[in-house]
Amino acid sequence: MPLFDGFARWVEAEHGRFMLLLPIAMGAAILLYFSLPTEPPLWLGGMVLGASAVALAASWRHPYLRFVAALALAASLGFARAEWRTAAEPPLAFIPTGVIKLTGSIARIEIMPGAERITLVSPRLDGGPPLPRAVRIKLRPDDPAPLQAGEVMQCYAMLFGPDRPAYPGGWDQGRDDFFSGLNAAGFALNHVTIISPAPPNRLADALQNLRADIAATIMATLPPETGSIAVTLLTGDEQAIPPQERQNFIEAGLAHILAVAGLHVGIIMGLAFAGSRYLLTRRERMALRLPTKAIAAALALLAGAGYAALTGAHLPIIRSLAMASLATLGVFVGRRTFSLRGLAVAAVALMLATPETVLGTSFQMSFSAVLALISGYAAVQHFFTRFHASGSRLGRVGAHVLGLTYTSLLAGAASMPFAAFQFQQIQPYWIPANLLAVPLTAFWIMPLGLVSLALMPLHMSALALIPMGWGIRVIVWITAQIAQFPDAMLRIAPMPPAAILVVAAGLVWLCIWRSTPRLAGIPVMALGVALALLARPPDVLVSPDARLIAIRSGGTVFLVAQRKGDRFTLEQWAPVWGEVPLTPAQCTENTCRLGQVLFATAPPADCTGSAIAVSPVEFTGCAGLPAIDRLYVYRNGATAAWVNGTKVTLRTDRAVQGSRPWVAPYPQL
Repeated sequence: MPLFDGFARWVEAEHGRFMLLLPIAMGAAILLYFSLPTEPPLWLGGMVLGASAVALAASWRHPYLRFVAALALAASLGFARAEWRTAAEPPLAFIPTGVIKLTGSIARIEIMPGAERITLVSPRLDGGPPLPRAVRIKLRPDDPAPLQAGEVMQCYAMLFGPDRPAYPGGWDQGRDDFFSGLNAAGFALNHVTIISPAPPNRLADALQNLRADIAATIMATLPPETGSIAVTLLTGDEQAIPPQERQNFIEAGLAHILAVAGLHVGIIMGLAFAGSRYLLTRRERMALRLPTKAIAAALALLAGAGYAALTGAHLPIIRSLAMASLATLGVFVGRRTFSLRGLAVAAVALMLATPETVLGTSFQMSFSAVLALISGYAAVQHFFTRFHASGSRLGRVGAHVLGLTYTSLLAGAASMPFAAFQFQQIQPYWIPANLLAVPLTAFWIMPLGLVSLALMPLHMSALALIPMGWGIRVIVWITAQIAQFPDAMLRIAPMPPAAILVVAAGLVWLCIWRSTPRLAGIPVMALGVALALLARPPDVLVSPDARLIAIRSGGTVFLVAQRKGDRFTLEQWAPVWGEVPLTPAQCTENTCRLGQVLFATAPPADCTGSAIAVSPVEFTGCAGLPAIDRLYVYRNGATAAWVNGTKVTLRTDRAVQGSRPWVAPYPQL
């Protein structure tokens, strides 16, 4: 049959690529697990995993069935690992309201604008038993206590559990805190008292103290606007960056420079590789007898591992180090250092270690960018080879500039949909910003930063920190200028999960195959974009405490805010309606009607023409009229409503989050 023959030819042309679907199946199963409304029984994942293994063994002699069974095995392994990862986490402990006496061991010290923030492990509340989860508190700005990791401290504090999402489907802080081991956060009410010194010879505490000393040295040498970024690049602590400066980096499309991850590890390892190979090849005898490339790659990996340890060994940098390890292994065995298979292995390893990272911004953006870079450069390899083979200086410069532009275009375009999904914003000027900032970071700022670290024991780090600050100041100036460009940051409405899944499917299809059918991924991605554009924002949105109520009427979104409305919720709401701003509603009486929505702070006299009522207090009156009031959101969390004539569709945070271990129980009234 012609159709079967065509399929067979396609399978032959894509030989070796089908294994790339295994991590995709694993990731899809992990997403399925986290989308469930209730926690599945722990035996379910193990049972499906065993059945898949049996199916794989039974179908081993049949290639097509064997491949399907392998996909099922990868998916069931991802699902089961996500179950086991959640079950291994200690449950959330109850946090009392009001002032408490807090005691705990300092695990991390972060410098913030105007104060310090510390993370405490094994905390005790009011002298009770130690909690299995950590708490994080912000110290008073005038607290004089010099702190070291490992010390046991005590103070009076106010603690709070994670905030609920600002709108249904919004950022879930509770889930992030659950898998990072946090139970609560708050602030100190008095100065910290050290009740026990740090135990000696603890590597983790020594690294934390080293980071704190490096940060203190940098902040004493450079002004806050440049020193805070130097601290971020050399210790991984980005809390000290002034808010407006951070926002400028975001609007310029350079936020990745402030997030220590693959770019920074690549720069460190590139510098170490180039420097060590240069030294190893200075003597002809050594260059001819030793595998200088492999030795330089090993030394570069050690440098990357040291940088990862110094900057806190966060998941993004661990993922980047894993990719670097595969590249180093490729150098040892004489294989390609960067390939789609290596990317697949790194993805599988990371998903098995921490399945929840599939939901995170870093995983989605970095893997999409690397996938596009590997596939994109493979498609134009011959074109760049001709540039490099020209031999002229102009040709090499042109190839370098073209390569930087192409790299920025590939990485930015591939990761942009995921940034839009996670942050509801797009930065259109990311290419020129990266063309200027990335080379400056790689060839000036980071090398001087490494030199400053080497000079710190000699108390001579200012010799390198001051010129490092000059380079940082240039980038700060670039971001400030780009942030003033028209439409430097475009706000977009939250994307439906289905839209980003379709975009991701199209991107994967486009990148993993070799032959012409790969181009089918382009219309698939276009379909995902269309789904995002066609998504209708809510007509009514009520915050979890009912202090903020937004009502869309016509082309205007009106905001009714009570006193002490949550500023964070307002920031989260800003992109819900895209570029449409929130306009304060002029409701001077106890009731007012905006379109078909009735706002009331007292029993209304007339409900005629209203499809739904909203109220910051308990609503009474208007029998049969759907109402979202303070009591309703207390039981269901943030609530959105869509009005279609007389039909009203409600979506609550309680329904979206479901009943999962990381979700604080809603009250039953």
